[in-house]
Amino acid sequence: MTRSPECPRTPRSPAGRAARRALRAARLFALALASATCAPPVQGGSVVVSSGAVERLGMLCRWGRGGAEQGDLCPTDGGAARPARVRRIAGPADALSGPLAAGRPGDYVLENDEIAVVVDQPGPGAGLAESGGNLVDAADARARRDELGQIVTRLGAPPRQVIYRDITTGGGEDGAAWIEARGEVRRRDLAGGALSVTTRYTLRPRDRAVMITTSLRNDGDRPVEALDLGDVVHWGAAEHVAPGMAPGLRGEHEAPYLAGVGAGVAYALAPVDGAAVRARSGEGFSDVTFARQAALPPGGRAAYQRILAIAPRGDALAVATELFFLGGGAPGGVALELVDGRGAPLPPLAGKATLTPIAEAEDGAAPPAAALDLWLRTSDGAPLAAEAPPGLYLVGFEGSGRRALGGARIRIRAGEIAPVRLTLSGAGRLYLGVHEGGASAPAADPDPLGPLAPAKVSLFDAATGKALSPPRLALLGELDAALPPGRVRVVASRGPEYALAEATVDIADGGTSRLDLTLERVVDTSGYIACDLRQHTARSADAGVSSAARLVWNAAEGVECAVASEHNLASDLQRDVAALRLEARLRMLPGVELTSGRSGAGLGSLGVFPLGGEAAAPREGALRWVDETASEILREVRALPGERVVQVSRQHGGGSPLHGSGAPQAAPDQGPSLLAQIVGDGADAVEVWTGRDAAARDRALEELWVLLRASRPVTPTATSDSHGLRGAEAGYPRTYVAVADDDPGRLDVADLVAGLRRRRDVVITNGPFVTMRLGDTRQGGVASVRRGSRGGPLSLSIRVERAPWVDARELHVLVGGVASGAPIPLEGARTTPAGALLDEIAIPIVLGAGGGRRPPRPDARAGAARGDRGPAQGARGAISVAEDTFVVAIVRGRRPLEPVLAGDPGEILPFAMTAPLWIDADGDGRSLGRAAAP
Repeated sequence: MTRSPECPRTPRSPAGRAARRALRAARLFALALASATCAPPVQGGSVVVSSGAVERLGMLCRWGRGGAEQGDLCPTDGGAARPARVRRIAGPADALSGPLAAGRPGDYVLENDEIAVVVDQPGPGAGLAESGGNLVDAADARARRDELGQIVTRLGAPPRQVIYRDITTGGGEDGAAWIEARGEVRRRDLAGGALSVTTRYTLRPRDRAVMITTSLRNDGDRPVEALDLGDVVHWGAAEHVAPGMAPGLRGEHEAPYLAGVGAGVAYALAPVDGAAVRARSGEGFSDVTFARQAALPPGGRAAYQRILAIAPRGDALAVATELFFLGGGAPGGVALELVDGRGAPLPPLAGKATLTPIAEAEDGAAPPAAALDLWLRTSDGAPLAAEAPPGLYLVGFEGSGRRALGGARIRIRAGEIAPVRLTLSGAGRLYLGVHEGGASAPAADPDPLGPLAPAKVSLFDAATGKALSPPRLALLGELDAALPPGRVRVVASRGPEYALAEATVDIADGGTSRLDLTLERVVDTSGYIACDLRQHTARSADAGVSSAARLVWNAAEGVECAVASEHNLASDLQRDVAALRLEARLRMLPGVELTSGRSGAGLGSLGVFPLGGEAAAPREGALRWVDETASEILREVRALPGERVVQVSRQHGGGSPLHGSGAPQAAPDQGPSLLAQIVGDGADAVEVWTGRDAAARDRALEELWVLLRASRPVTPTATSDSHGLRGAEAGYPRTYVAVADDDPGRLDVADLVAGLRRRRDVVITNGPFVTMRLGDTRQGGVASVRRGSRGGPLSLSIRVERAPWVDARELHVLVGGVASGAPIPLEGARTTPAGALLDEIAIPIVLGAGGGRRPPRPDARAGAARGDRGPAQGARGAISVAEDTFVVAIVRGRRPLEPVLAGDPGEILPFAMTAPLWIDADGDGRSLGRAAAP
């Protein structure tokens, strides 16, 4: 824990330790009591909500929004603070703003002069919540812009939701106001127990934190065991962080608090007693536990408390300062002055100022390893100043094409401003034009914005290879970027069908460098359309991407067809596509991702698309989902007019725990049988590859082979399930679907649906494009002996095509889900006239001959590096089959998909797979439940 230099060092006496333990053990129901203390900064330690918040305002007026004039920490503020208050939303003016704001008429606003939060009314919940009564919006009271998804009360392991039935509100003599939601956990979720639950949200005048207190009582006659008490946080547009961990939390971890940093506001969730919280985090969510394995006998009670602090800026320094203040500390301030190399003043610049704690000389201790990286977000024209916990820091800056030529040491003291002067490098500019290969603009373009040429542009230091910034979007084929002087590698891309367009350019101080690049489409995917069948926008509580950003990045990644699959909320973005002039490049299908306790049943969720207005409309067109089983939902879908695809998305541990909340979690060996039941009830497709999780993909493929061998024909799909823009990019992976017309602007949606439901001719990939046919039958179809002579050879033709930057090293052929032999090296690729690399492989298959297919070994792995001979393989590589089976082709690469994707190399290795090709070996016109085409 970092110690404030202004706090005198005290001997660690037994009495002192006892006092500290007492303070940590206190369960405070109030944030503001009656004394002033000096406490260590919390960015590296635990959070203990302390007293005297209101009184400390007399020591230091909150410089919450970055300060007014430099030199004055205390903007003039006359009069006493108004009491906190509660009101119902009557119209848009009462609600918070922002793309994630979920408050609607009838919901409750709890606010003071500093912050505002929204608790939704009883009834259907938002996002993945099964009821109202949860916190759905939170913002600074002046900006009123929400960037949080939702906080849902979660009890037990597996997670159980609280169904809140009613809400009351009130206030106290001290000016506090509160909202209280009362409900229960369903008896079926408790194996006979009965839990009543009350959650109170309390806010006091001038506090920037809401106290959340959840109380439980066992009303049943049986004990309730193994209750993990906590919340599921869907962070929305805020990037979740924790002390000592990299941004974008993943996996299991312990921390004194969790935080979410948005563009204009930040949040921190912490217990009030100083204990560490345990959490499991994934993309866009954290499953937070404050108390583990609580047990309640009949009549027993339990309670847990936490605070949600709302910082007025979107940076880590704002989070640390807010928690430091709540912990009893008096912040100081830092004011930056930026100058150029000649000492001339620079105007305020957009960028990032970093504050790195320095060990104090007198104790020689290093800064805590678990410290939160402190940084301040700056913007053009705004004062470069903010509050900060006292301490010794090294200050740096980078942004607007400039970086600090050296760090500056400063000491921040309580109640004082520490000025710091930073000398910045020069800056140059890059003007980039990206053009479409083979396209020519008309002589007089009627659109004043000009033709679209969407591209993703990545910028790297040519000497080190380090990325200079996150990838940038060039929607109109133009990019104007401020960059530091030096040599820069510029890479433009548009998904795996295009070759990279790249060059190295010199950026001069004060100069402008111009560069033109041309994107060439080299991979021939004629007859197939590139689809991402599950992705989210800010309308899902756990995603933070606006609709417009999602659409334009789809175009930049070469996605031609996508499904809007918000959680339990029907969404149609095609109007937004038209507004952005993307109709010729992108077709969005209206859909929904349905997730609930019974429908999940430990499996995950059901995607339904295309979904129209004829569906029931309690949640803007979403089907009923709470307390519905998968079979019941499927019956409702099939009862709707028209034809729809139902896609099963398996949960493999990486998603929000509210996927399937309240349902007994399926044992690993039960997954395939549950999946088989849903497919048997009418599901069309199974998502076997989600995002970057290669290990989960391999497990899902094993389940797919079990399904297919059990005569449950289904279409395998791959989706990004993207909730953000980086780390889970749209279209990585994607599903190519065979259609009659593959032009997105002319896509026949009914034909796409038929392709997924009946033809099943698909390719799933993050790079290579692999297709397969046996005789004149393509993948997804049934090759019967009627198409060849019994015992005579047919040729299994496999075609592997990829852009030069996409690696493809091995081809695996699986028969019945078992590798037919050793991997086939892809070493003889030729270059097509368009510039792609192409391998073509022919493998003889003999129908009705050989020793038949051996049953697969339990440990046989799809596409394993060591190919065990499963089906009989004769001389010259021929594969002999004597009974109905299926064949799948898998392509693997060894070189990561850099520089287009970044991250763990093992997660971005090239992979592609064909749909199964069913083989009718006995000539009855069927194979494993699939009928041959007439």
